[in-house]
Amino acid sequence: MSLFSTLHASLNALNAFQQSLDVAQNNVSNASTPGFAKQVATLEALPFQPQTGLIGGVQAGTPQSSRDEYLEQAVRYQSGVLGNFTAQSQALSGIEPIFDVTGQTGIVAALNNMFQSFSAWSANPGSAAARQDVLSKAQDLGTSFQQAAATLSSVTSNVSNNIDSTVSQINTLATQVLNYNLQHSQQGGNVNSGLDAQLHDTLETLNGLAGVTARFESDGSVTLLMGGQTPLVIGSHQYSLQSSYTNPANPVNPNAPPAAHILDANGQDVTANVVGGTLAGLLTVRNTVLPSLQGDSQQAGALNQIAKKVADRVNQLLASGTDPSGNAGAPLFTYDASSGVNTARSLAINPAITANTLAALDPGPPQVANGIALSLSNLGGSTAATDTIGGKSILDFLNGQTQIIGQQAADASSGQTVAQQSLTQAQTMRTQVSGVSLNEEAVNVMELQRGYQAISKMITVLDGLTDTLINMVT
Repeated sequence: MSLFSTLHASLNALNAFQQSLDVAQNNVSNASTPGFAKQVATLEALPFQPQTGLIGGVQAGTPQSSRDEYLEQAVRYQSGVLGNFTAQSQALSGIEPIFDVTGQTGIVAALNNMFQSFSAWSANPGSAAARQDVLSKAQDLGTSFQQAAATLSSVTSNVSNNIDSTVSQINTLATQVLNYNLQHSQQGGNVNSGLDAQLHDTLETLNGLAGVTARFESDGSVTLLMGGQTPLVIGSHQYSLQSSYTNPANPVNPNAPPAAHILDANGQDVTANVVGGTLAGLLTVRNTVLPSLQGDSQQAGALNQIAKKVADRVNQLLASGTDPSGNAGAPLFTYDASSGVNTARSLAINPAITANTLAALDPGPPQVANGIALSLSNLGGSTAATDTIGGKSILDFLNGQTQIIGQQAADASSGQTVAQQSLTQAQTMRTQVSGVSLNEEAVNVMELQRGYQAISKMITVLDGLTDTLINMVT
């Protein structure tokens, strides 16, 4: 092999080592870049056949990505699970105070206080103070129901705003994937590590918002499908989502809070295809949990059921009694009966009632001076068919709702904790495979530097030999 061939091979080796050093430097520079996967430098041996002019040596190959799509999918899936539970937990935290499991605040406390005032009144039906306390506790109960309804309405509004915001974020991220496809096409399929990092970071964020399937096509483009069915991005086309709030025609309960719907680019309802992420959690609370409490177009909701049962039975019992003046008892409560979802928000004490018109006497026969007051004091735990809700006493039904909300909040919180642990584990496994290790890169740099130095010394020797040959010739 000639001197110049050796020099040429040495220069190729220097270039190869330099490109490998560039890869290592890029890894170190992007060690903290979201979505970045370590690049691995490759060295390719050149054929060595001196008789045919192939001088051998080494050259730098195309850097290889260490990314493992299986591990990426695991991280994206866990991101969706975490987003779902986190959204539910945050929304439910605003509902729990309404149904205080300790019974110290909220409707539970107000209802117990009213039944206790009935009990005190039944022990002394002629007491002006006891009668006035009944009115006071009834007013407190009405206020408590109104506040609970207002809280649920506020939570509903907040969840709806979050749904709108989440849909907007999904569309924005889908646009980023669309831009990736366009750039990938323009670059002839040659995508740099930075663009690849942006894509995978976007996909992870997307799955935290909704259950999105990313499919890598043969041409290098990415297809996004929500729930594996609803297209968001296909090639160079984007299909945006939108949120909608509507009730069916001829609802059972007029003026009920409308259900939330997710519509595809053609206006078709694809709510059922939202299977994960923040959006799924928000929809669960918005379309399932909240309607079970405040009602919707088809159901009155537990809060209104309790308010209506208490108001109706108290008013019916008082109407069957006699006040101190011998007149029929006046109703204690009023509410808007035009819709099943209006009861709690409108429940109030009858403005025309006074302490003197409260009817404690049951005319019988036999006549019982405190008969009505006594029946009222026992109303909360009564299992008579006329006093129950769904076969349960008023207090049992209320306690049941308290337990349901508490369990839902606990499940969401524990689910969030487990999902966070699972996500961290998946991210750790991904990092072990495709994350940048600064120690490893330092070792690679040292090895490449030594190779670089060795080739440099060879070039120096060749340079000296060249000078010697030139001097000999001249």
